[in-house]
Amino acid sequence: MIVDDDTAISSLISHQLRSLGYRTVCLQDGFQALQHLAVVQPDLVLLDVMMPRMSGWDVCRQIRTCSSAPIILLTAKDADVDLMTGLNAGADDYIVKPYRIAQLHARIEAALRRSAQRSQLRSTTHAGTPSPALAATPARASSNAATASVTPPRPRLGATLREERRQRGVSLYQAEQVCRVRWDYLQAIEQEQWEYVPRAHRQAAVRAYAAYLGVPLRYPRPSRTSLTSVVASAIAVMVMLVVVVIYFL
Repeated sequence: MIVDDDTAISSLISHQLRSLGYRTVCLQDGFQALQHLAVVQPDLVLLDVMMPRMSGWDVCRQIRTCSSAPIILLTAKDADVDLMTGLNAGADDYIVKPYRIAQLHARIEAALRRSAQRSQLRSTTHAGTPSPALAATPARASSNAATASVTPPRPRLGATLREERRQRGVSLYQAEQVCRVRWDYLQAIEQEQWEYVPRAHRQAAVRAYAAYLGVPLRYPRPSRTSLTSVVASAIAVMVMLVVVVIYFL
């Protein structure tokens, strides 16, 4: 699926990809893309960023709520902040225009291979073969999990993980490849929506993600100085109470 408001560019990309054996469909804006996605699941999405009505970044975020299809942003925006924004929005890759068809072809093939590997992992686990990863476990929220009260191992854990990932310029899909944890589980952890991570895998998923980002899970111990000040304050209060009692006696 090619999404670009410039019909000349989208037609050129479509012609080039068709000559390489791909089937393509061209859409002119994000709303058309989302409507098409509700009916047909594409193998891959080539997405422009600067489009009317809805930017490519917003389209990317919307797609990620309903599809794990690979997304490659193909745009003229070449600043580092644009790259980080795109990856954080859920894109799998980022290519700056003008592009070379050989490079585009190679990136598409790489994205499709990664997608096929994820699908194979899921099907392997569904078949009953033990998997060392959590990437293949279906995300079903049970009624017990939905109502359970979950205490994270440290305050604002989800926000801390999200901030650390964004500082590194890593997308959820890149993290998935390293952690071997499904991207939608990682997203749920960042938002602390624990009911969307199966209880049996929740602890392992959190530990794997935190270890990958170097975020400690335990509450930081209070420093010796702070403990000393607390004890000193308590002793002072007790002394004052004793003095008051003796005075009134």
